[in-house]
Amino acid sequence: MLDQILPVTDPVLIFALLMFTALLAPRLAERAKLPGIIGLIIAGIIIGPYGAGLLERANEVELLSTIGLLYLMFLAGLELDLDQFIRHRHHSLVFGLLTFSIPLAAGTLMGHYLLDFRWSAAVLLSTMFSSHTLITYPLASRMGLARQRAVTTTIGGTLITDTIALLFLAVIAAMHQGGASIGFWGRMSGSMFIYAAAVIVFLPRLARWFFRHIASDGIIAYTGVISAVFICAHLAHVAGLEPIIGAFLAGLTINRFIPENSTLMNRIQFIGHSLFIPIFLISVGMLVNVRLFLTGGEAAIIAGSMVAAGIITKWLAASASRKILSYTRDEGMLIYGLSVNQAAATLAAVMVGYEIEIFPANVVTGTVVMILFTSLAGSWLTDRYSRKVALQEEGRSYSPSDAPQRILVSLANRETAEELINLAKLIRPSNSHEPLYPLSVVESGSRAEERIAGAEKLLANAVVKSMSSDIPVVPITRAAIDVPSGVLQAMTDLRISTAIFGWKGRVSSHSQTFGHKLDIVIEKSRQMILISKCSESINTVQRIVLAVPPLIERQPGFERCARTVKTLTQQLGASLVTVAAPSTMEKVLPVIKKLPPNIMGQNVRLDQWEDLLPWLGKNVSSENDLVVLLNVRKGRLAWRPRNSKLPRLLTNQQPDINLVVVYPPEISEENVAAPESETTSDAGELLPVRNIEVGLESTSIPEAIARLLQNAFPGQPEVVDKLTEYLTHLCETEPAELAPGIVLLHAHIAEVQHPTAFLGVNTGGWEISQTTEASKALFLLLSPEDASPEVHLKAMAELIQPLRDAELVEQVIQAESAEEVLGLGWNSE
Repeated sequence: MLDQILPVTDPVLIFALLMFTALLAPRLAERAKLPGIIGLIIAGIIIGPYGAGLLERANEVELLSTIGLLYLMFLAGLELDLDQFIRHRHHSLVFGLLTFSIPLAAGTLMGHYLLDFRWSAAVLLSTMFSSHTLITYPLASRMGLARQRAVTTTIGGTLITDTIALLFLAVIAAMHQGGASIGFWGRMSGSMFIYAAAVIVFLPRLARWFFRHIASDGIIAYTGVISAVFICAHLAHVAGLEPIIGAFLAGLTINRFIPENSTLMNRIQFIGHSLFIPIFLISVGMLVNVRLFLTGGEAAIIAGSMVAAGIITKWLAASASRKILSYTRDEGMLIYGLSVNQAAATLAAVMVGYEIEIFPANVVTGTVVMILFTSLAGSWLTDRYSRKVALQEEGRSYSPSDAPQRILVSLANRETAEELINLAKLIRPSNSHEPLYPLSVVESGSRAEERIAGAEKLLANAVVKSMSSDIPVVPITRAAIDVPSGVLQAMTDLRISTAIFGWKGRVSSHSQTFGHKLDIVIEKSRQMILISKCSESINTVQRIVLAVPPLIERQPGFERCARTVKTLTQQLGASLVTVAAPSTMEKVLPVIKKLPPNIMGQNVRLDQWEDLLPWLGKNVSSENDLVVLLNVRKGRLAWRPRNSKLPRLLTNQQPDINLVVVYPPEISEENVAAPESETTSDAGELLPVRNIEVGLESTSIPEAIARLLQNAFPGQPEVVDKLTEYLTHLCETEPAELAPGIVLLHAHIAEVQHPTAFLGVNTGGWEISQTTEASKALFLLLSPEDASPEVHLKAMAELIQPLRDAELVEQVIQAESAEEVLGLGWNSE
């Protein structure tokens, strides 16, 4: 009976089994105190053709597995710290050559003398030990070590050793088939050179054009990036290289266009780690035939020899690299854990060798057993030592200046709001748990309520935009006698450490720097201030030009400014050019170099500071460069009258210049404490169970809204009808799409006494204009008419906070009762 059902051939059920396995296996492994990756590989053995036989490694699985492998290599290139990679390129070269040559020599001798292979077969066998696949890279990445030197060195070494190993594969295969002629060498060299030049030279230009002119929303941006990755992977195959090299190069070249904290990076990582990479790891387990290994004989000898050679030679290479590069023992073991894993290039070599009859079938079995044992060892080692290295990095990098940053973003209009929020994300430390504080201040007076309503809409948009980046947001509104007073009071109340403002590049008087309001805020504040005037999207910047005035090094907050600029440079993947007079450069350069993060940079020494303006006019492009000008408040040691005029002079000289002016902080960061949180209500009061309706598949939007409101306003049909009409109009004109398939409608009304939320679920989805797909979850948020925008927006943030978890969103949509929904993310207990 089971023989007729198994293996599963229905594509839908195949995918369902893979996803269920990807969900269950890591959790069972964690209960057994094993890394989740080991759970996925073992699960692949169990459900695969040599286990329970639930699935064959058929076309569907091979397709998803190939996508997962290429996605893994793409992420390795995308998350690589380019500055760290360039800085440690010699480290990568040392490790790459050692991790290739040691296994090559040992494996060749073992294959010829122990296994009695011909020399060509022995050399091809040894290349399988030399190459490795970054199967356990996600473990290190999740520990925040993607940019750590040991990880960067391993990734760079992987590129070197895999490329050489795959070249050996191509050459040996051609020699065995009698094709290693002069023409073969010429074609291979030419195609590789053309391919590498095309990817390295043309892909960045294409990416810059795409992000500036085509990528209008997240879906288009993601689709474009993934298309480029797989096109590059295919073209690598056409050029005689393995597709994994093409995927890695694509990630490397697109790297600086996708900042670490960006929404796009969040989406790329989420889809890879939740879908494609787990399926790849399951498929690796499906290759393992444990029974053949257990039967003994020649297969066991070959498999045992290959496992021993793979594990021992990689340990020798990692240990030698650690000693040569002066890494710590834990860093050396982390390198070993990352590089001991065999999969992609190893499989490519053994399959080619088997097909052209260099290898017997036992070598294929031995290879799969080696993949299993090295993957298990690599997973355990990477999990263990990435934790140790992460703890070391945390201890090493801490200093009082690394105290949590609370960043306020002053928003005045919708056109610049997204770019200012984006700048805040880029300078926000990746390990920070502090929220962003978007602020809108309106002047009190006769039209204050109207202006507050406009400010509320602006901040609501900022909340929705920031949610997609997994960054918490606490929106703030203020009504004050004048805007500067409101901003300064908010900065004091919230104990803000950094404030960001937008500037149009114009001033009404030559005696002003940015304008009356901004000048007052700068003069009366003590926090670090960033004034941004960007004509182009900051994500496409290639170079940051840091202009450092004389005596700035004596300003107490100079190091904080320099560190922020270096963080921005690293996040953008840009290069840093420091411009200063010779005497200033001698003093500031050692300080800038010692500050984290470690990035490569150039230095330009002006004859005198007054030459800055002409130099910028000749050397700065509005398309590719961002000028960061350090300045100080009036009356400080480094202040000069001309420095106050520089922003205006720069914009007059180059109206389209991308400019950020930074004022150092004048308060101690050690004394900055977290603001006391103000809560609206607990979650159960905000979204009570009676306000949740599931099973609304047969309703229209007006009918769904009416059903939701009837629960809160029983016996008041007039109120329900009035609110239904208003909210339906709001749905047609201003729906807030929190995520694909989730819409929020929010308003102030007189009929409620405190913020109240509603949720309607329709698994079939409602078609709502201005949304990317059918909406399956409809949230309503109603606040009292006299409630402050701050209270309303805090309730909004509280309501949508759980929706950042994509798995929870799907569980909400599939929930069968209101009680089940509340238990998922809005439980008041």
